[in-house]
Amino acid sequence: MTALLATALGVVAAAAVLAQAAPSPAPSATPLPTATPAYRFVYRPTPSPETTPFPLPGTPQIEEIDLNDSALVPPAPLHVRVLTTPEVVSVNAETFGRSIAIPQHDRGVFTFDGYIPDVPGFLRNRTYDVSFIAAGLDGRTATVTLPLTLK
Repeated sequence: MTALLATALGVVAAAAVLAQAAPSPAPSATPLPTATPAYRFVYRPTPSPETTPFPLPGTPQIEEIDLNDSALVPPAPLHVRVLTTPEVVSVNAETFGRSIAIPQHDRGVFTFDGYIPDVPGFLRNRTYDVSFIAAGLDGRTATVTLPLTLK
């Protein structure tokens, strides 16, 4: 069962990567306005008792994770934004051993706009833990795990 889920996540990851790699249209004479994705699910992590309440300077932290929704209904667009401290240089989303890099949009801002393809019925109506891992140049990381549902 885990192998099937990992395969399905691989299909989602591959489709998302392909959506990013799609050729862009030729530039027009007048720039078109870009729509800002609506983030209906906003998660701001609170420090756990096990972590240091006052982290050392330069410690990577995830300050907020925004998604178009916490319950995703494929096939559908997927919009993700991760806000971090400026020290973070990369963010990955991982589940079932699969990983998707979330590109850096600006210092401390990582965004991903992709598409979730249709998935087999046995993958639907389940909740999956997705870990968002932020890394600094020195190798230190911060991880936030969120439960996301495929409907």
